[in-house]
Amino acid sequence: MELFSGAFSGAFSFDVISRTIFGVFLGITVGAIPGLSGDMAIALLLPFVYKVAPNAALGMLVGIYKGSMFGGSISAISFGIPGTAAAAATVEDGYKAKMNGHPKQALLTALFSSVTGDVLSDIVLIFLAIPMASIAIQFGPVEFFALYVFALMLISLLTQGKMNKGLAAAIIGLIIGAVGMDPMLGTPRFNFGILALRGGIYLIPLLVGIFAISELIIQFSKDWHSVVRKKMDDINQQAAFLEYDPKKDKMSIGIFLSTLKATMIGAGVGTFIGALPGAGSSLAAYMSYGLSKRLSKHPEKYGHGSLEGIAAPEAGNNATCGATFIPLFAFGIPGSGIAAVFGAAMIMLGVTPGPTMLSENRLIIYTLFITLIYANFINLGLSRLLLPLYAKISMIKTRYLVPMVFALALLGTYASRNSIVDIWVLLAAGILGVILRKNNFPLGPLVLGYIIGPRAERSLRQALLISNGDWLILFRSSIAIVLYISALVFVALMYIFYKKEGKKDLC
Repeated sequence: MELFSGAFSGAFSFDVISRTIFGVFLGITVGAIPGLSGDMAIALLLPFVYKVAPNAALGMLVGIYKGSMFGGSISAISFGIPGTAAAAATVEDGYKAKMNGHPKQALLTALFSSVTGDVLSDIVLIFLAIPMASIAIQFGPVEFFALYVFALMLISLLTQGKMNKGLAAAIIGLIIGAVGMDPMLGTPRFNFGILALRGGIYLIPLLVGIFAISELIIQFSKDWHSVVRKKMDDINQQAAFLEYDPKKDKMSIGIFLSTLKATMIGAGVGTFIGALPGAGSSLAAYMSYGLSKRLSKHPEKYGHGSLEGIAAPEAGNNATCGATFIPLFAFGIPGSGIAAVFGAAMIMLGVTPGPTMLSENRLIIYTLFITLIYANFINLGLSRLLLPLYAKISMIKTRYLVPMVFALALLGTYASRNSIVDIWVLLAAGILGVILRKNNFPLGPLVLGYIIGPRAERSLRQALLISNGDWLILFRSSIAIVLYISALVFVALMYIFYKKEGKKDLC
């Protein structure tokens, strides 16, 4: 009771609530602008978390995460342009519902489904994280190595038909993570004679460069405003033939209940997919959409403005928010790219994700659990109140946005360690990110490989040290064997699935 009382008072302090509200507003704003995303916003704010108390900093980051997941659906429904990759599936029915004269129903269905899926996912996180952590704390080097192998395998597989590119990106992350000092011998390696790299590639410039700078460079080469303007012209032309009747575009409990089945399907699929390392919210959205269509009583309406076709993907992508923290909190393995960025923020705040996190930082973690829940209702209230404004925010011109964000990235990166080398790493990571994005390589596996790689190497070398170099020790643990077999079975199942679906870019 004393722990709960402390967590409750901490979560509902003015500092935490105000920063969570600010985070939600910022997240929805960023998510509503095509081309920007929540992971980019969190990466930009990483250098500044030192200046804020842990509970307040985590509340703000949680708000950004949750707000951005819904924000992407605003431009997807309003203009047919997904604000984030996770909202791409929402375009299928959301934009058509708007053109059919039901923009309000479409937006509110997306909002209510998003919040419902997010709440259910957070509840699953709260009830699963602690038992899983109690199991993980009994793991040794052999079990952790097998777990990291399993996670890396999932990372490469669950990239929507791009197994080869997902695996390649993970390998690049492993190589970057190997720069610095040997974890066992303490000797420098792969630093190219640069003394500043003896400690390795610092997390902040890498993440900000990969997620933010690369996106800014790409956005600078495009004119998103003209794309959206063209969409608006098309809408205005079509609107001449559309008689919008506000009386026929009202949201009701009956309409919400009619989409509840699709919402629950999306919540279940999103929670499961989110708990798998590397799966991501985009995959959850598309799988939720496909499954709900198969189980719907009116599948013929999908693709023509069905509200169920909006509810399922929105519940699916938002349900990954809580579930993606399950492997991070229990095993220290981020479930997605944004979870990796969130995990980096926790490390900077002195909270190391992993099996001992819940026992060593109980007050902070229980405060975070409470914040995760009420942040959903802040998201609901703010979004419900400001939906018309958010639709206009997506029209912000890129020429104004890019310089401001770029300056913020440079300032924050330099301020974190006062190192000019970090600026060069930032720019190099940005160029690498552009190359990967242009060639359709997923960025999540790279970040996950960077984080998991050093841990996997340390576990492997510790296991070999214990066994005096006997590699068979890796197969003497029943838990490890189960993880290896699970990885192989999953590879086989995914191969069959992609082959059946005609995915030619399987390998």
